[in-house]
Amino acid sequence: MGNTPSHNLSFKLCTSSGIIFIANSEQKDHYFDICNSSPQNIKARNNEVFYNCNRIPLIDINGIENYLENIILLLPKRLLNDLGKVRIVQLMPTSDGGMPHTRPGDNESIDGIICFPNISQLYSFSTLIHELWHIHQRKYLQLWRSLFLKQGWIEWEGELPDELEYNRRYNPDTIDCPLFLFRGKWIPIPIFRDISNPKLGEVDIWFYNPGNRIWIKSIPPELLSYYSDSLPSSAYEHPRELTAYILSEPDKYKDILAFKDLIKEMGIISLPNN
Repeated sequence: MGNTPSHNLSFKLCTSSGIIFIANSEQKDHYFDICNSSPQNIKARNNEVFYNCNRIPLIDINGIENYLENIILLLPKRLLNDLGKVRIVQLMPTSDGGMPHTRPGDNESIDGIICFPNISQLYSFSTLIHELWHIHQRKYLQLWRSLFLKQGWIEWEGELPDELEYNRRYNPDTIDCPLFLFRGKWIPIPIFRDISNPKLGEVDIWFYNPGNRIWIKSIPPELLSYYSDSLPSSAYEHPRELTAYILSEPDKYKDILAFKDLIKEMGIISLPNN
């Protein structure tokens, strides 16, 4: 009788250079190439779009592995069952503004990569869950498109006004489907706050109405009534971000309508097991 894992999800720490895995991800999502096509996104990344990986110090490896072993069964059962191998990579501290994010898996056996500019970010339980949901959203693309449609979101492939497109901040977690229209009226767009000196961490969410070609900075009431002003403004960037925030900290958002609809579709197995 062995200790057979009761879940499919497993973590693989990249203890040496992870540059090969990031390069393989680039072949799938072309994130760096897309950033390089945008002067503002290049400038916001200090002209270093293709960043390097950082070794995880040996002194940290045992602690990280013990931490992951201790908390893995506290993760939502849906993530434990639906995801397989997830690779964890440490980047240089300034990579992508220091923000954790995900990239596609490097081959068919790897579901995705979580990139931490600072490996200590891994110890935030809600951050880990948030990033795992981004991997789930990418792996189960059609499931999430259907869910978003029920919530009122549809992928939008029209053209933005030049001013919005030029100053739009790109996000690796949404790069494959960056624009969604909410209930036929509003498209959230992350815009650099200071367009003369763009910085990745300094972004406001604007909302564009393609029907009358106006855009506003305040969150439209249609969105606020379905979600909540208790969510951070950055969550409104994209339905992937909204759902990742809600599912990673359900105690904060359990009373909002979007949460109830989300759990109705995804089940209580989508909540942490703590």
